[in-house]
Amino acid sequence: MPVIEWFKIIITLAVLIFCSLVSEMSLMWFISCSAFSIIYFKYIPVHQRHSLLIIIPLIATIAIMQLVTGIIISQCNIAMMLRTAFRIACITVIVIGSRFFIGISGFKALINILPQTLKLFLLMFARILYTLLRLNRMIVYQIQSRINLKSNAKYYIPKYYSIAFVSNQFYSLANYRNGILSRTIETIPDIIIHSSQSMWEYISITLIIVLLLINCFYMGII
Repeated sequence: MPVIEWFKIIITLAVLIFCSLVSEMSLMWFISCSAFSIIYFKYIPVHQRHSLLIIIPLIATIAIMQLVTGIIISQCNIAMMLRTAFRIACITVIVIGSRFFIGISGFKALINILPQTLKLFLLMFARILYTLLRLNRMIVYQIQSRINLKSNAKYYIPKYYSIAFVSNQFYSLANYRNGILSRTIETIPDIIIHSSQSMWEYISITLIIVLLLINCFYMGII
């Protein structure tokens, strides 16, 4: 049993609960949430950090809703708007970073304890999701190549029915394969996890646990 992977999953859930549900906005809470955000931000690859731009429209939308509500009830609370924006930013960074912090090994550790039927469903769902993300990325590349008229490396959309026909046949074969797997559940092999943790991962886990314990003592939970 990969204990380190379970630690990642459990402490990530604890961090999300702490950042989202704790109502006491103390200095310790702000420092801890900032530290959690920095730790999880470090795990996001550089080429994936553009996904954090989603924070801007998300915060703006919530802030406008709070502002309009405050104007209607004649009670604008700027401090509450700032705290909400900070909370949204921290949670978004943690959610995006947790994907890379937990990683594929954590996903395998999670589905390994599930019943075979549910395990098969999650495996097929992850495979379909990966296929959709890959197709979506290709569509984005195609649009970008047509916007940039000077680009020499264009991604062409298939123009002939024969190519589309072959692609559809491969898609159908994938569905047939999933159907066969669903009827041979007992043949699914155990997932073997081959992963090695870096020193930074151990440091991150230790820092997160220490910060959570300090906040528990601070709030009188322990």
